[in-house]
Amino acid sequence: MNESDWASCLDDPQGIRRFYSQVPDLSKCDLFYFLTDERGSGVTLGFETSCMPQRGDYASESREFNSFEFYLAFLNVRAFTVEGWSGPARKSVTLAPGVAEEIQVTIEAPGTFVGFEADSVSLAKSRFALVSRGD
Repeated sequence: MNESDWASCLDDPQGIRRFYSQVPDLSKCDLFYFLTDERGSGVTLGFETSCMPQRGDYASESREFNSFEFYLAFLNVRAFTVEGWSGPARKSVTLAPGVAEEIQVTIEAPGTFVGFEADSVSLAKSRFALVSRGD
C-alpha cells in the first residue's frame, strides 16, 4: 500500500477524494490534533497540509487560502499503545487494512510511538484556512 492509499481505508473514500486527484501523504501533513475519547472508544486525528485541493470548485475556492485541514475519526478503537510523544507536529502516519478488516494505525517519530486498531475511520470535518508559516 502506498502513502496515498490511506483513503481506501475510509468508510467513504470519496469524502477526501472529492478534493484531490491524489490525496496528500499523511506523513507529509502536520498532525496538529489528537483526541482520545474513552467514552466511545474513539480517536480523532487532525491534519494540516499546504497541499491544496486540485478538484473542481474546491480548487478555485482554495485560492484564497494556504492550508487545508481535515479530521479523521476512528471508531471502536482497541489495542491502544502510546510510548512517548514529542514535537514537531510532522510524524510518520500509517493507515492500513488489517487481516480481520480492522484498520491498523501507527504514528511514529523520534521519541513518539502510537499504535491502535479501529473498526472504521471517516472524514469527520474539513476546511480551508490561512496559516502563518514563518518560512
